Amino acid sequence: MNPKTLEINGKTYSVNIADNFIKRAFGLMFRDISENEGLFFKYGNRRLHIHTFFMKYPIDVIFLKDDKIVDVATNLIPWKTYNSKVKSNRMFEVKASGITADLIGKKIKFN
Repeated sequence: MNPKTLEINGKTYSVNIADNFIKRAFGLMFRDISENEGLFFKYGNRRLHIHTFFMKYPIDVIFLKDDKIVDVATNLIPWKTYNSKVKSNRMFEVKASGITADLIGKKIKFN
């Protein structure tokens, strides 16, 4: 599945896919994105470790198990690391924009 957009809590985001090693390794480093777009990653079912090295801005990260939000990391500032609290198989990174923990347990819509 390679969605073109996804909807989280009524907000629609354009999706860029990190579908190879280089795209996953670089993520959003050295890139700027709008408030309405993000980067989508697919993984095996595991706890994920991310970093914000070389980022220009804080990000929010949504960890998914299929289409269900299982964890969020909010307002991650550049030059930090984060380990997801639970296993997930997908991840979506956006510019920090008010993603909150009350989204955990909700489903997202892929288009």
